[in-house]
Amino acid sequence: MEQAEAVRTEDVDALRPRLLRAAMRLGHAPNEAEDLVQETLLAFVRGADRFEGRASLYSWLYRVLVNRHVDLLRARDRDRRIPRAPAAPAPDAHELAHVRATLARLPEREHHVLVMRFFEELPYDEVARALDVSVGTAHALAFSGLQRLRALLEEDRP
Repeated sequence: MEQAEAVRTEDVDALRPRLLRAAMRLGHAPNEAEDLVQETLLAFVRGADRFEGRASLYSWLYRVLVNRHVDLLRARDRDRRIPRAPAAPAPDAHELAHVRATLARLPEREHHVLVMRFFEELPYDEVARALDVSVGTAHALAFSGLQRLRALLEEDRP
């Protein structure tokens, strides 16, 4: 637990802005993203003894964030009164906003792989560890996700 204490105090706070950006890229409004990051960090504090250091701290925290995100989506599915918030687009990046919105239409695993690989710039081995899949599966999900994303973007062209 001493290692977890050192990690918590020295490293986790530095990752907070990156986790916040990741939560927003998953489609959460800023306030909701902050809540999601807070829940992620609380989950880390509660389960820090399970962090073995096989993956980077960010990969481990990102996986916790994704789990919390999925839990939130499942809760929304049960209670349809709360619609999913769209990703907040950058005011001067209309095309990027369109890509992000289209990305949100992909199947969940493809969506997560593409976000981690191309927005968070994680290497495939960390993506695989974060999603608990093989590196080959991470590559395959990225490939199929990119194909599906490309097709959806083509459909949206005028």
